Amino acid sequence: MTQQPPDDTNRQLGECPHCGRDVPVGAFCGNCGASLTAPAGGGRLHSYAVSPGEHVARPAIISTLFPHLPQRHANVFREALGVGVLIVILLAALRLYTSALIASAVLLPLLYLLYLYEAEVYEEEPVAVLVATFVTGAALGTGYTLVTQHFAAVALSGNVRGPFITGVVQPVIAQLLMIAGPLLLYARGRFTETLDGLAFGITSALGFTLATVLAGYWHTFTAPLVGEGAVSADVVLRVLRAGILVAIVNACTSGTITAMLWQDRRGRAARRRAGSWRGRNAAIWVAFLTQIALGVISYYIGSLVGLVALWALAAVLLLVWLRILLHHALLDDATDIGVGPTSPCPECHYLVPTMNFCPACGVDRQAAPKQRRAAEGGTGMAPSHG
Repeated sequence: MTQQPPDDTNRQLGECPHCGRDVPVGAFCGNCGASLTAPAGGGRLHSYAVSPGEHVARPAIISTLFPHLPQRHANVFREALGVGVLIVILLAALRLYTSALIASAVLLPLLYLLYLYEAEVYEEEPVAVLVATFVTGAALGTGYTLVTQHFAAVALSGNVRGPFITGVVQPVIAQLLMIAGPLLLYARGRFTETLDGLAFGITSALGFTLATVLAGYWHTFTAPLVGEGAVSADVVLRVLRAGILVAIVNACTSGTITAMLWQDRRGRAARRRAGSWRGRNAAIWVAFLTQIALGVISYYIGSLVGLVALWALAAVLLLVWLRILLHHALLDDATDIGVGPTSPCPECHYLVPTMNFCPACGVDRQAAPKQRRAAEGGTGMAPSHG
């Protein structure tokens, strides 16, 4: 049910102190997205552009990797993710190790494919884009695993998998393969939004990770269904790291690169004189250096608990880093489109003038599900210029 703020019918306008435009009076500027009520509201770190009720530095998986979901649908996906993790732990605790491994490997990819369908991120080309992202990522992940396993079994100058090969070469190659599919779409120029790039990178990374887990642990599928001996905490930790933590890390690094590539092509960052620390080059460096650091440190860590803690910490930090980049990228993407017709906000459901951002809650209309924007005649999103 939509609601209407008392001042909407009068369309009271006031000058935004951040962009200088006359915009509807509200909590946020509908043009640039800045907070009109909080001190130093230009960056609005207290209110994430995709989910205004969350702080930008909150390491939330769903609102970061699934940005097109309205809050009511995001809660369903959060519950599904939580239940899925509990199922993985339960299967491992019941010594159904192969089932636990499969469940952990397919959990995030399955949720993400459901998300893509729910939000219609790929619009009218779902098959072609899925092939270019998820299927290509999975195929490259399978080939990568088979090749690396082959070289692990063959002696190369007496040192097959030293720290340089394991910690540097393999992570770099894996990261390049994870963004190979999205780069095909980048060359086409069919999809132009920053969040499109994010979705393509995450989809490819999840397909790649799923394939590497299944291909890498294929030998376990011939083992007895129920493991022998007592429940092993090590097995539970190993399953959670291989299927979930690695997937989150890969999704964040790949999504960061592709989102910033797409945002850079739109040419909006210069409008806000964005610092180099959150540009395309910084995103690429952070992503590759993170993969290398995890590879090198993981090579030397002997404790499985320490290894899981390392990957969990990396996942948290990468989620925060990705959110910060996305938040500022969406603010930078805003264009001067004027005050549009009244329409319901997809997040707070108030009837507000259609602009880049909702004047009432501050959500970026670009983050609305594409099917909803299409139903509104495309008025819920900023136009593309690039």
